Amino acid sequence: MNSYLSLKLVMRSWKRNKLFVAISLVSLVVGIACTTLLMAFVIHEYNVENNNPNKNRILRLVQTLPFAQQAVEGTFIYGGTVPQIVSQFPEIESYLRTQTFKNVRVKIEGQEFQSWSLVAADSTLTAFFPFHNIVGDVQDALLKPGDIAVSELFAKKCFGTTDCIGKNVDILLSEIGIRRIVAVFSQPEQSMMQTDILLPLEATESSDCMLLLKEGTDIKKFRQRFGETELPTLLGNGHLRTQTLQESYFDATVKDSNQVIKHQQSTLLGVGLLSALLILFIGCFNFINLNFSRLLRQVHMLHIESIMGATRSQMRQQLFLDTFLMVLVAFLLSLLLMNDLLPAFNHMVSAKLTMEYLFSWQVFPLILLFIIILSVIPASYMSHRLHSISETNYRHFFTGRKKRFIVALLVTIQFIISIGLMSTFMIIRSQMYLIKQEEKHYENIINVYTDANAQPTLKTRIDEVKNIEGVEAVITSNTGIYPMSLGIPGKDDSGDNLLMLELYEDCPEFLTMHHIELQDSLQIFHLMSRTPQPALINETFVDLLVPEGENPIGQPISKYVHEREELTKGTIIGIVKDFKKYSMTDQVAPLRILLYDTPQDNFSTLVIKVKAGYKDKVINCLRESYEKKNPGIPLKYDDMYQKFMSYNQDITHFSHILFMYACVSIFLTLFGLFGITHYAVSQRKREISIRKIHGASARQILWLINYPFLSYVGIAFVVAVPVIYLFMTYWLQQFAYHATPNAFHFLLPLLFTIGITCFTICLNGYRVAVTSFHPRRNSQ
Repeated sequence: MNSYLSLKLVMRSWKRNKLFVAISLVSLVVGIACTTLLMAFVIHEYNVENNNPNKNRILRLVQTLPFAQQAVEGTFIYGGTVPQIVSQFPEIESYLRTQTFKNVRVKIEGQEFQSWSLVAADSTLTAFFPFHNIVGDVQDALLKPGDIAVSELFAKKCFGTTDCIGKNVDILLSEIGIRRIVAVFSQPEQSMMQTDILLPLEATESSDCMLLLKEGTDIKKFRQRFGETELPTLLGNGHLRTQTLQESYFDATVKDSNQVIKHQQSTLLGVGLLSALLILFIGCFNFINLNFSRLLRQVHMLHIESIMGATRSQMRQQLFLDTFLMVLVAFLLSLLLMNDLLPAFNHMVSAKLTMEYLFSWQVFPLILLFIIILSVIPASYMSHRLHSISETNYRHFFTGRKKRFIVALLVTIQFIISIGLMSTFMIIRSQMYLIKQEEKHYENIINVYTDANAQPTLKTRIDEVKNIEGVEAVITSNTGIYPMSLGIPGKDDSGDNLLMLELYEDCPEFLTMHHIELQDSLQIFHLMSRTPQPALINETFVDLLVPEGENPIGQPISKYVHEREELTKGTIIGIVKDFKKYSMTDQVAPLRILLYDTPQDNFSTLVIKVKAGYKDKVINCLRESYEKKNPGIPLKYDDMYQKFMSYNQDITHFSHILFMYACVSIFLTLFGLFGITHYAVSQRKREISIRKIHGASARQILWLINYPFLSYVGIAFVVAVPVIYLFMTYWLQQFAYHATPNAFHFLLPLLFTIGITCFTICLNGYRVAVTSFHPRRNSQ
């Protein structure tokens, strides 16, 4: 029996078992595709700066900064202090200071282009991060004021070509203006700091700093000595510390002043990869379970081939080829699926993976090893096991208790995975609901910031904005919903217990527009007209600054905040409920809102409420009107909803990934369950017919078929609940405000799984339960 004949026999076997082939291929294709994509993403993230030859010599400076009511790690470093810091350490070869901007708008020959990132940097930038010069030299742009370097993407989108040297770009940022392009560059995909525009930095404007150590420096000893030096921080609390690029990248809690550097949560990567592997397990379990239902025919066929003269080696070859080809075909089909899913996957996880990267030396060897293990090991086992087993032995081992136990175990594990992923998703959705509750403060609100030299006046602009189609309301504010903050001591007046007090100055309409809830609105509006300088505080202010049991209503702000008079003026007339402006991992800060009947001279922000669906149209109208009257001065604005959601995008991406994988897991589980019950019902037709003759009803027959699988669901639920509860309770502790896992998060996945399991099994069992009457005919 040659290889061609073996292949022919395998194809005939597949043709006779179409359902097995279809379910096995779909399960393996989806499992391999999901696992490969997330495995590639995890490798991509963990190999950040892989193409940077100096990555192991670079350190970032971090310091403790006050944020809300907690101290956090931040990267802000005043640029003027860097030379003094560096001079104390001869191991430092050079330093890099940067100032960064995101969502920059530029104008080229009257046409505007948006959403670019900009980095102003020292001339040492190219020693820290690799740049490939396509045209010109990036270093030239970092040495001469007035020149810039742009990315290949920027050049092609704005000019249609990389041949744009000498072209002028009007950068719509204050004090930058028109710059000349002297270089076009590209960056490695795995660079931490991706940018579109580079220009030289003015030293005092930098906001973060990196250090490049000399070659041969022991980085561990240097970091230890740097820490022992205890260089003072911005506010004198603690001292400066260092982070490697890898540490910085996976520190999602750091408040990074460099806006173009990405951060990733290693926990999310781990959970995502685990989810993908679980999906693969479900696919493999489907394959194994269905193989049990097909093996009897294979054993029977092997004995016939043996009688016809086939050798043991030839039968092994055939069996190996059967399993190996199944996995190989699944892998090839998964490549097509990955190619189609890649854009959606990149959008979901905010990545830029390409098919070329999947075939790069970083990923493809692991994929190849993974496929070899998945195909060769099972194929080798099956080929060595089956050729030596008789039909009698097969029936004894694989159609009796042993087979039922193995199938029950694998199906139960599939249900554990599916219920676990769905329960995890439900808990994360509850956490997302907390974010959803805060959206009302920011939905359809735009903040427009007024330049001191802009025309017309703020009052005139309000009248113009009101007439724009789609504008629902417009008011003025000092700074909008994201105000300036003041560092103050806590109740004990200790400088070590520093709090950040947020300072608002607004009209009462500001509270209504942002849906800020009042504890006692009647009392507040009653006292407002009777108080010379009314002020509001929030619940956190009361908890952190007001002595326990004391009523702050009617008390001056200065009683609790001991700072300059202009910062502590106002009499407290009421308390607003806490609302979140940042990530759910951050504590709400204490705040003070001074209320004015009319806009004040220092109000420089327009807060605009627009109708749903009109946001883009209103922004375009505002921009055209403003820049027509103020040529050369760009309109500064923020979409408050997008700004708020940007602080919570990690949990949003995580929710999307888990939802996708939970859906895939339940689909594959039920797809495999359909095949298993199809074969199980076929094998039990005689038993079902006998039961029908003895008076069993269709309902009893369906219960007989459903009962084993429902018991598997019950066992899976008992196993999955404590594991998921403990894991998710631990994961939720990172949030200052988090949901609490409850029975609903587990019972809904259980009921859903029971419902669709019964539906799937009944699709196979109902016809047999209704029509099976003759045991002899149904045994054929």
